[in-house]
Amino acid sequence: MSLLSVVQALSKNVGMPVPTSVYGSSDRRWVEALEYANEAGEELARRVDWSALASDTTLTGTGADVAHSLPSDFDRLQRGITVWSASTGAVRPLTRHEWNSLTAVQGNPRYFLLENDTIRLWPYLANSDTVKVYYQSKNWAGANAEYMSDDAEADFDENLLTMGLIVRWRRQKGMPYQDFEAEYEAALQDYAGFDRRARY
Repeated sequence: MSLLSVVQALSKNVGMPVPTSVYGSSDRRWVEALEYANEAGEELARRVDWSALASDTTLTGTGADVAHSLPSDFDRLQRGITVWSASTGAVRPLTRHEWNSLTAVQGNPRYFLLENDTIRLWPYLANSDTVKVYYQSKNWAGANAEYMSDDAEADFDENLLTMGLIVRWRRQKGMPYQDFEAEYEAALQDYAGFDRRARY
């Protein structure tokens, strides 16, 4: 499914004409539908650690105590082991107060401090030493964090996104939405479990 097919499904559900184009349209209905579709996509990317959005990056030391910038698509660290050093294994997080009690020193990293989209390491990395960081990308619509064309597709199940869009539309327009919302929440739990291959 694509943005266009998601909005076409919405149109059939709420009794609107079925559009032939959404992205870039000046028609208020499709401007709103695009906004709600992007909101639904952002919500799904935020609420579940989808495997399709799992990513990693390698940070390389410079021999200086620096804050390492994370990739532009960084949203949040994955759960569990998120920073890994080949020399020391799992690198553990610290709070800002804990971090402030440390004195900068070079060596094999044991702790990290995440602040916005940067990571600091203690001890900091020697020149050319590396650590791996595992994170969730915010780019749920291909290479983007929102739909950028009619044929753009989400990186998770778009049936869920369609359900979320319908709930938003109905709620905003004062239409009955509670049954749709209950179905959406139940489906979200199911799909999240399937994606994680959880045991039941």
